[in-house]
Amino acid sequence: MDVVLRYFDMWNTGDTSIAEQVLHPAWVDHAHPEVAGPDGVRQSVMAIRAARPGLRFTVHSVLGDEDLVAVVGSVGEAPGDGSPGKLVWLVRLADGLMAEMWTYQQSGPR
Repeated sequence: MDVVLRYFDMWNTGDTSIAEQVLHPAWVDHAHPEVAGPDGVRQSVMAIRAARPGLRFTVHSVLGDEDLVAVVGSVGEAPGDGSPGKLVWLVRLADGLMAEMWTYQQSGPR
């Protein structure tokens, strides 16, 4: 599960040198299918951080096993955004790397 935490850290720090260490070569983000593989993510991280340098991902909890991990977290502008978007990411791992991810947004209080 550390690989998943490192993925979100990559987004927060902009250190894309770790992309191949956390992402499977056949990486697919189903919320953004146009961003494929570690190179696609590297380019996306750089572009989004340039446009929104205050964007931060916060991981609240990680649950799962060797192949499937659920991450509960939030995303918002730092610091003190006041209304970060709450999300759940489901991640499939292959060979110890992130292979696929699905993103679900909380629809409101339950």
